Parts: sequence; structure tokens; C-alpha cells
Amino acid sequence: MIDKAINKDGQGHITDTLDIVCHSMGFACALGMIDVMKGQIPFGRFYIIAPEDASAGSVPAGFTQVWQYGSNEKTDPLDKQDGVAPQTKCGGLNDNQRAYIPQDGSVPRGFISSHSIENYGWIFNKLKEGQNGYVKPRN
Repeated sequence: MIDKAINKDGQGHITDTLDIVCHSMGFACALGMIDVMKGQIPFGRFYIIAPEDASAGSVPAGFTQVWQYGSNEKTDPLDKQDGVAPQTKCGGLNDNQRAYIPQDGSVPRGFISSHSIENYGWIFNKLKEGQNGYVKPRN
């Protein structure tokens, strides 16, 4: 059962929404957590950053928004791709649910750089509303 810290209304119905942010092997962990919590709490957004073995897992339905961030295995030069967790599309997503590391030189790219979470600030400071991967601020 979900912890009692989750907000509920007067009838005991959960009023919170669960958002998940994961990186690398955290994708597999997140899928396990989702499986356990399914039906107990409403799912909100799911942000998947440089997932390890992404095509081995499938994103379940029920999220209001899902984005996968990382290098583009089809168009990025090999030396600019994620060499720690070579990127593939997560199961259950379409190509329009992916956002790729900018190629304008403003973000480090390479074997390790394209995987390092410290290089993913571009999600918040470069993406604009209407672009793939845009994170709408919470109220």
C-alpha cells in the first residue's frame, strides 16, 4: 500500500499524481515500481533520461505525458552517441515522444557526455513550449 503521506480527500480517494523521472538503469527500476503501484495512485508524467536497454521494457499506458531524452541512434555520429547506454526507443513510445540532445554545440556530446545526467540541463533551459520534450512548469 502507498505510504500514508499521499494526499487524500475526505472519502479516502488519492488526490496526488505520481510523476517519475529516471535515468539509465533507473528506467528498469521505474517499470518495476509502476507495475507495483498500478491502480493505487494516478500516474502523471514520466521522464526517461538516457535509458539503459530501453527497447527491452515497455512504457505502460496511463501516463498523461511521456518523454524519452538522449542521443539519436539513427542520425548522431557514432562518436557523439551515448556509449554507456546506447540509445534505442523505449517500447510503447512513438518517435514523437523523444527529444534529442541539441547538436548546436551548447551541450557536451560523446561516449560518456551523452549519458551523464549532469549534461541534461538542456531539458529545462533550451526546450520551449511546443517542442518535443518540453517540461511544463508545475503550478
